Amino acid sequence: MSKASSSVLMILKNGLRNYKYKNSKIKPIDSNEGNKGAIFGFRTKELMKYARGIVITSSEAVADNIDGLTHWTPNVYRYGTYSDDARLTVKGHSENNLRQINTFVVDIDLPGKKFNHGEIVLSAYDRMGFMPTMILDTPKGYQAYFVLKDAAFVTSKSNFKVINVAKKISENIRKELAKDLAGVDIGCNHFGIARIPRTDNILFLEESYTYTFQEWLNWSITISEDKKADIVQMPRKETKKGRQIDENWVNLLLNSNSLRGSKGVYGRNNVFFTLALAYYSSESPLETCQYNLMEMNERLESPISENELDRIITSAYSGEYLAAAKDKVRTLCHTWVDASLTDDQLFSQPKGWYKFKKARKERVRSHSKEWQQDILAYLATQSYTYKPFVYSTKKEIREEIGVPERSFDAALKKLKETNQVFYRVTTGRGGGIMIASVKALMRTVILTKKEVREAYFNAIRETFLVPGTIVREVFYQLLPIEKSMEQLELLQPGAG
Repeated sequence: MSKASSSVLMILKNGLRNYKYKNSKIKPIDSNEGNKGAIFGFRTKELMKYARGIVITSSEAVADNIDGLTHWTPNVYRYGTYSDDARLTVKGHSENNLRQINTFVVDIDLPGKKFNHGEIVLSAYDRMGFMPTMILDTPKGYQAYFVLKDAAFVTSKSNFKVINVAKKISENIRKELAKDLAGVDIGCNHFGIARIPRTDNILFLEESYTYTFQEWLNWSITISEDKKADIVQMPRKETKKGRQIDENWVNLLLNSNSLRGSKGVYGRNNVFFTLALAYYSSESPLETCQYNLMEMNERLESPISENELDRIITSAYSGEYLAAAKDKVRTLCHTWVDASLTDDQLFSQPKGWYKFKKARKERVRSHSKEWQQDILAYLATQSYTYKPFVYSTKKEIREEIGVPERSFDAALKKLKETNQVFYRVTTGRGGGIMIASVKALMRTVILTKKEVREAYFNAIRETFLVPGTIVREVFYQLLPIEKSMEQLELLQPGAG
């Protein structure tokens, strides 16, 4: 079985029958399989746009067609059928027909030169602690698959809640990766059509990198908790003192006529939802919100339907949300109004709305966490793929960063304890410190040929006097390792 076929079956997780219902070439005589789900396949992107494809209900049919497909639905639907007598146009690949969720897919669209796909692995590991199962090459970028260890089934018993939960996880994955990677499409369908794995487009595949739905959910909850600080949480009794609808950004967005739906960016629907949250948090009557947003929608060159607008406003007034998030507001205004707008121009009444920390320069002492961040930032500017370390003296590094001696030592110790940096101090004439961030070392691991990775890990152990168990814990789960006796000199102080 080819690598592509194996990966496809691994993703589908027994969501289809093993054999074709009719005309099977391999079906045992006594086989009696029950009904399972269906997926959809498309032979070109152009045909996909018009839903011209095929319905696939068995693994046997997948194997027969995989080489002729460019796109598919990796998540399984309850059924699939055709909408025309000629059986050319498929239907059934809609969210309300999902049977099981097998994978999260992240689409990365790059208009210009591509970055190395290893950066996706690095970002995923660094931001989330999870690894992509597979990365596919696409004409304009990449698609990263994060395959579940076991399928998450969509059932009426759970009131189909798994879909909403899974969408939130998918959204958080995309937002986290977008912090490091250009071109991450945040707004595309979470469980729709994707590129199909083929021998000619698989750049990275490690089937052991799968995680349970519960692991993803626990991570997503943590991410959502971290973001609560960005959500306005003003007590109802104080709304008259500082209402969101009195903020400058509300009028700026209300009067923006260029809004439209746009792939990969927050578009019209997000603007309407954010404005509706502002009205809701300000305790404006529902009718006032509806009137103002409908009037705004009518002015747009590309308005949305009344039903869609009603749905958005109803969601905002559902009581599930407190108010608009500051980072979302900033992004929308920079996208659709003016990228140069400052917070002072957007948020005219910060008191009672947002909790600010004192500017660092205004505090007598900086927190240790911030000194750690300064050290990591410094290392990031001094590290290169084939020289992922800094060799200098503590004094020179401290003076470069501006960190007091005791604070530097404490921050460095903490970074080492948390496996964020490795370092080694040498004494005597010509002595100094060799220090490398684990992130920089990871980037080198990803971009280094497999043949020399084991030698590279040995070099890390020897150079930084790091126990093999630590190296194994930090790096061995990063990429499959192929042992090699070849020596590597990347970590010699004189290496360029």
